[in-house]
Amino acid sequence: MIELINKKENIFDDNIAFVENWDFSRANLDEENRIRAITQVASICYQNPKALGSESLYNRLMAESMGLPSSSFEFVPVLLDYENEKHREILNLEYSNCKKFGEQLDDKYLLTNYRALVYDYENLKESFSFDIRTIFNNEDECKIIKDYFKVFLYKVDLPTRSQMVRHRVSWQELSRRYVSGKKVPFEFYISEKLRGNEKVQELIEKSQELYYELLELKIKPQEARRVIPQMGYSQIWGAFLPRQLDNYFKLRLDETAQWEIRQTALAMQELIK
Repeated sequence: MIELINKKENIFDDNIAFVENWDFSRANLDEENRIRAITQVASICYQNPKALGSESLYNRLMAESMGLPSSSFEFVPVLLDYENEKHREILNLEYSNCKKFGEQLDDKYLLTNYRALVYDYENLKESFSFDIRTIFNNEDECKIIKDYFKVFLYKVDLPTRSQMVRHRVSWQELSRRYVSGKKVPFEFYISEKLRGNEKVQELIEKSQELYYELLELKIKPQEARRVIPQMGYSQIWGAFLPRQLDNYFKLRLDETAQWEIRQTALAMQELIK
């Protein structure tokens, strides 16, 4: 079961921006949970609720990137135990994607993700005595994952999103390449210093007018989106391992951080407490 835990609304004082905290700890309990987690994340890209739990979408995402899985597969956490004989086949490798994109926990476990697991299987099949993609975690292991693997869904403006994705964590974003303004209307963040400026409001109105004119001229959304200003809102998933989360807090809770991204960190901190 993939569940929304809690939510912090109105983080930019405009009744639009928010941060949600989600529980993905049981995403690798079985194949059904994997499919649910991956399609839950990917559905934001297409804004299609019907895609949740879709095996056809899951299979398409499995081979999306040069024959390897979509980044949405990174939202399935995998816990590898050094005491497990099969897990050690991965853990004893000198190099693996599971290690590269994972984090050691108390010298007993490696917390990694399913995309890295698939990469290792596809690239190092001869190193394993079994199909490592069949590694699932039990309920006790999922409880450990819950303490260390944190997933958030954000609604923020594009400049804030650009700062966020500089952090090397797992991301999946609403795609304005596939989702036009007709399907999901644009929303805009007007910062305190820009509020009341008539030219700012005029820019928002003119850019949207031009966007829809371009669509009427059969210009694809992936091209028409170029005329939308940076103050446009986006939605984006983020999944954090412990060190990644600590680094985010260290940098983004600092008083010198830009106000908007600091609000995301304050909200995240409040939600996981």
